[in-house]
Amino acid sequence: MKIKKLLFLVVISVGIMTLMSTTCDKVEDPAGCSGVASATATGEISQSFCFDEVTSFTYDPENRLSFWAKETSTDYGFDFSIYAQNDQSITPGTYQCGPDNPGFVELITAQDGDFYKSQSGTITISSANQTSMSGSFNVVCEGYYNKKTINFSGTFSN
Repeated sequence: MKIKKLLFLVVISVGIMTLMSTTCDKVEDPAGCSGVASATATGEISQSFCFDEVTSFTYDPENRLSFWAKETSTDYGFDFSIYAQNDQSITPGTYQCGPDNPGFVELITAQDGDFYKSQSGTITISSANQTSMSGSFNVVCEGYYNKKTINFSGTFSN
């Protein structure tokens, strides 16, 4: 009877140690977001976001790259696009954002009926292919209707 109890405790101990030593492939963002994009806005909107669902992804480096995601728990969405210019393919690198630049970043909200479009800043593509894309952005956006500004920065990886 004592051998069965001892064997049972050893099996349980080995099982617990195995579970504790296993890691997940997906690394959580330092802010605790394990979604496809995390971002922070300050200014007219001041909060952190964890966009957890990709709604659209386009990889066409001859013309454009685009990425749309939303927070399923709120009415917020995030998108960006980079357009090819001067017959140059889009490759990993940093792109300027704004009205006359190839990059575009936007925060969309149904809560106040406005959307905030990038006026200046950058978007950096670290890697991109037909199935995934990763990078970061740091832009100043202006509300389409209310004309108020936000600083909007974050990372994305699908």
